[in-house]
Amino acid sequence: MGNGTEAVENSEDIPQTLGPRSASLLSLQTELLLDLVAEAQSRCLEEQRATFHIPQNPPSRAPAPHRPLEDREQLYSTILSHQCQRMEAQRSEPPLPPGGQELLELLLRVQGGGRMEEQRSRPPTHTC
Repeated sequence: MGNGTEAVENSEDIPQTLGPRSASLLSLQTELLLDLVAEAQSRCLEEQRATFHIPQNPPSRAPAPHRPLEDREQLYSTILSHQCQRMEAQRSEPPLPPGGQELLELLLRVQGGGRMEEQRSRPPTHTC
C-alpha cells in the first residue's frame, strides 16, 4: 500500500492497459451498476407514492359566488398594470460598442426625423 497519489497514478494507467475484452467487461459492469441504481431509485419512488381514495359521499360544495363584471375588470386591470410595471423595471438599454451612441446620433441627424414617416405606406382599404 502506498499513499493516495499512487492510486491516482495507477487508475490513470488502467484505460491504457485495457484490451478490447477488458473494456467490454468494464462496459458491462458499468451497465449493470446503472441498472441497479435505476432499480433502487424506482423502488424508492414506489415507496414514497401516495394513494388517493375518493370518499364515498363527497361533501357538497356551494357554488363559487359569481363576481360582478366590474370586479373582474378591476382585477384584470390591476394585474395588467403590475405586470407592465415589472416589465418596465426589468427593461435595460441594449449594449452598444464604444462610440456606438455617437454613431446612432449621427445616423438620426443624417436621416432626419421625417424619413421614416416618408417611407410608411398606408394600409390597403378593403371593399367587401
